[in-house]
Amino acid sequence: MNKSDRNYYVDLLIGVAFVIVVISTLVFLMPTSWINWTLATTPTVLGLDFGIWQGLHKWAGLAMIVGVIVHMLFHLKWIGAMTRKVFTKKDNVEEE
Repeated sequence: MNKSDRNYYVDLLIGVAFVIVVISTLVFLMPTSWINWTLATTPTVLGLDFGIWQGLHKWAGLAMIVGVIVHMLFHLKWIGAMTRKVFTKKDNVEEE
């Protein structure tokens, strides 16, 4: 697997996890009047009960954290080079 493919899959993981976290966050923020409160089941939103939404939110958040860490590790050489470039510029700001 080349670098482009590897980066694509890591970024795809981060993107999918992000979308799941965003949707589950919106579910948790929605007004309670929109929730299906039937007596036979636990409260559901979009066909999933809150326990499933919590699990999705937690695991997608963890996947996003792992994906970002892996992404940063893949780009560590570039991050180091850019950091050195930014902090070793002699003409950054002229003092008056």
